[in-house]
Amino acid sequence: MAPEEIDLPLEDLVLRRWEPDDAPRALAAVEASLPELRRFMPWAMETPTLATVGAFLEMAWRPPESFGFGLWEPDGQVVGAAGLHGRRGPGILEIGYWVRSDRTGRGYATAAAGALTNVSFEHFAGVDRVEIRCDPANAASAAVAAKLGYRLDRREDVDIEAEGQTGVQLVWAVSRATWRPSAGRPARPEARTRR
Repeated sequence: MAPEEIDLPLEDLVLRRWEPDDAPRALAAVEASLPELRRFMPWAMETPTLATVGAFLEMAWRPPESFGFGLWEPDGQVVGAAGLHGRRGPGILEIGYWVRSDRTGRGYATAAAGALTNVSFEHFAGVDRVEIRCDPANAASAAVAAKLGYRLDRREDVDIEAEGQTGVQLVWAVSRATWRPSAGRPARPEARTRR
């Protein structure tokens, strides 16, 4: 089971399990980034509302298939999201992430993805592979994977009607044997369970 809160060693950021009450702050972060999110996130094609964001947050934490986190600054602002997803089959977890447009370029996505890679291997004994998938045009997301030591495994044709996505994805991967917890980030994040 994934921890419900993870401290990141970068500007006192925290990954915290989404709760339905987080919907107003999550909606504000999505709205602040909607033009950029629409380029790469099929879920952002429809204009979000408090109701749709709230419904998403209610489904964001569904062990063992989905562990959704908000990315929080110390002042309580949501500045992105990250998650672990078990949709790729046995022994594989996928990491997804996005960062609010006015916070990109600060290492937030790298810190979040690195922390979730650690969690994948430390908290899930049956996981031997972690993937990050991105659109080939999403250079920032590909750079996160490369900084962390993921290797470009393949280009994959996708046709995911439910997500409104077609085309090609880059599939970046790292194995339990090749993961180096210090890759691409200043220090190892500390995981803890909320009280």
